[in-house]
Amino acid sequence: MARNSAGDEGFGTGRGDRGWLELGDFLGPGFHLVFTDRWGGVSDPPYHELNLAFHTGDDPLKVERNREILARALGLDESRIAYPEQVHGLRVAWVTRRDTGDGAPGIVVPRETDGLLCGEGGLALSVLTADCAPVAMGYPGHGVVAMLHAGWRGTVGDIVETACALVERKTGARPSEARAVIGPCIGPCCYEVDEGRAMLFVEKYPGEEVAVRCGGGWRLDLRRANILNMKRCGVAEERIHVIDGCTCCEERYYSFRREGTTGRQGAFVWMDERAC
Repeated sequence: MARNSAGDEGFGTGRGDRGWLELGDFLGPGFHLVFTDRWGGVSDPPYHELNLAFHTGDDPLKVERNREILARALGLDESRIAYPEQVHGLRVAWVTRRDTGDGAPGIVVPRETDGLLCGEGGLALSVLTADCAPVAMGYPGHGVVAMLHAGWRGTVGDIVETACALVERKTGARPSEARAVIGPCIGPCCYEVDEGRAMLFVEKYPGEEVAVRCGGGWRLDLRRANILNMKRCGVAEERIHVIDGCTCCEERYYSFRREGTTGRQGAFVWMDERAC
């Protein structure tokens, strides 16, 4: 398993004021994967600067402008970026160009969806986060990508397994052929939860240090749990890449745990036509 810190030298793309993270090469030739941070947009505090989410209370015109800035920086047509309506659930949706409607900016795919999958080039899949784990998957031999939103519900409910099962039904591609990247998320240093929530993880991952006692409370390790989910599905550990660090500790990222009212950064995965 490969690991990198969000602050590793040479790991930024140069996009945005502070440098976003780009790991498309890990997924395969012709694949693109970008994780943004909070810098480089037009939103005012407490959403400053590159808030990409409309549901936060930010000025919607500024969110629209931020999405325009993002699309231009990524070199994508804004009408070819799919933004799901995330609800901390387990539903995943297969997206095609037919879901782009009339080319209106910011595709909204089926409602109440926390994972997107696609087998077409030039169509970017996204999730927006502020502590939850964004999980990107690529199947380089099959021309398939997936982007998943894995908070505690999506993790303990195993949205990774749901996505892998849909890919296999649609294309025949097995999880062992996938490569995956877990993007910036809250670390166990800051993710304190109550005993009831911790027990869900203790029961799902017996003997694993996923939910750990700390003082009078419990801490969760979302990254570790999602690694275990992928390995149980059949994704080899050496085909999993992890961005270390913590969105709550690092002020370059939005963090609901740290700030409460705040914006959302984005994770985006797509393929060139030749990768399909």
